[in-house]
Amino acid sequence: MPEYNQREPLSIPGLADYHCHCDYSIDATGSIDEYCIAALRRGLVEICFTTHFDSNPNSLGDADQIRINSELQPSIPENLAPYVEDVRQADDTYHSKGLSVKLGLEFGWYKGCEEGVARLREMYTFDYMLCGIHEVGNACFACRECFEACFSSLSVEEVVDKYTRQVVTAAESGVFDTIAHLDYIKKYGTEFFGPKLEELFAKAAKEQIFPALVKSGTALEVNTSGIRHGIDNYYPSIRIVNEARRAGVEIRHLGSDAHVPWQIGLDFDAAASLVSSSMPAWDED
Repeated sequence: MPEYNQREPLSIPGLADYHCHCDYSIDATGSIDEYCIAALRRGLVEICFTTHFDSNPNSLGDADQIRINSELQPSIPENLAPYVEDVRQADDTYHSKGLSVKLGLEFGWYKGCEEGVARLREMYTFDYMLCGIHEVGNACFACRECFEACFSSLSVEEVVDKYTRQVVTAAESGVFDTIAHLDYIKKYGTEFFGPKLEELFAKAAKEQIFPALVKSGTALEVNTSGIRHGIDNYYPSIRIVNEARRAGVEIRHLGSDAHVPWQIGLDFDAAASLVSSSMPAWDED
């Protein structure tokens, strides 16, 4: 029996998961159908696929690919056509079963990417555009095999400053709906630098990031994947979520950041109270 079938239904009905990676993402497994079945079993009413799209020409890594029919292809806009078609077909298939399926993308931010995002939005009618910041100085900090190389030549102050500047620039661009997993830098940054990183980032978020988000109307998600990463908190932390809300930042969606189907809706019963809009209104048929 597939692993996702072992997950219990959520106790809170009507929730939505707006951060999911099916097997079009090179670091994920599970088909769109498998994710939709898992979402229905969990009692979700809406799911948004947010396949990774990384196209930084200066990246020091090799994440600039998507998977199509089990084959790796370059991350270029034209190669997203099968993904777009499959997600739209899934919405047609599962809407009558009680699940709305939305088309999204997690765009890997890099300096000067705004034109690329605008082109994608012109080519495809995305429902949702996440900004995923995974690099500092074009080096990935989000993978265990990469983070030491990313952090080793920088001080903790430099890492926080560089990451913060990217978030602010992404917000000011106005091309993204939401910043994904805001304090993701702590995933391995706290292990490398110690607790000072989180304290410095909390200060930078309050002084620099929140004003930029409010001014641009860019939202934050509550990403629950920190629970399965072993940090015992969300991205961003509950502290930062509460401070962001007090500053007037919109906290828009829950996202599991699922990379396998059983991760859909992870810890949503506990996290739902942090997102007032986590229960979407159904459109009239």
